[in-house]
Amino acid sequence: MKLIWNLIAIGAIATLGAAQTPAQPVRVGIFHSQSVVVAFYGSPIWAERLKEKRAEGAAAKKANDTKKLQELNEWGGTSQELAHRQVAGNAPIANILEALAPAFPEIAKKAQVSIIVQDLPYADSSVETVDVTDQLLDWLKTSEATRKIVRELRNSQGTH
Repeated sequence: MKLIWNLIAIGAIATLGAAQTPAQPVRVGIFHSQSVVVAFYGSPIWAERLKEKRAEGAAAKKANDTKKLQELNEWGGTSQELAHRQVAGNAPIANILEALAPAFPEIAKKAQVSIIVQDLPYADSSVETVDVTDQLLDWLKTSEATRKIVRELRNSQGTH
């Protein structure tokens, strides 16, 4: 009987000890959206997409395909307008997030975060935020010239 009470006491002490141990915060990766937008449109990923579109344009011009040329011109104008609106924070960045999708698991693992989010307007004390902007810029192979623009943008907004 004494053994049973000892086991119950040990269990109760272990439970109390566990209850008093503070929970580990949930680590959430966040990033500066405008910096990522600037980096994306200056990245090799975007340069390759433009190169493909230019090749399509050259082929369409050679084939005298005016319909395809018009489509490509519209794509160019729409893409430029979207980029301007994204930098200004007035348009979603779904196309950029899609391009970054392969990077998220690796970056999350390196930063030891459970999730990466574009915006986190509020988090209580059980959440620890980790800025992964620089890791995203690295993955995008951001040039030093673009990084300088990003730094100036962040400094002007007070988001170092």
